Amino acid sequence: MSTPQGLAAEDAAVYGYGLVLSRADASIRAAARRELTAHRVRRDAAEELWTEAAAAPVGYATAPDTPTDPVLLAIRLESDCCEAWRAEIAAADTRERRSFCVDALTAAAVQLARWRTLVPGAPFEELPGFPRA
Repeated sequence: MSTPQGLAAEDAAVYGYGLVLSRADASIRAAARRELTAHRVRRDAAEELWTEAAAAPVGYATAPDTPTDPVLLAIRLESDCCEAWRAEIAAADTRERRSFCVDALTAAAVQLARWRTLVPGAPFEELPGFPRA
């Protein structure tokens, strides 16, 4: 059995927020810790809902285009979670899973918007995975 996209994204976010924290200055450290905890809780809850899912891969390699700036990395993590949970909504086979996916997408989208306010001049972008209007 494969790992659901949302669960894999949450697992990657837990890892990624470790990188964010290692590079974070005092101005974002508390927010990064809060998000690390939130993604751990969400990942653990998703593992309980998708008990048949394969374990997430052990170890991660960052892609060449992985941002080194902690805020930009946090934006990428939340964007990836938005995209994964949006796709997972369509694949959800129970009301409980679908509700979980919607809540996870909402949480990631809210945090994505918060992080984006810290990037001066950042243009508005539609949620990842949604078609352009």
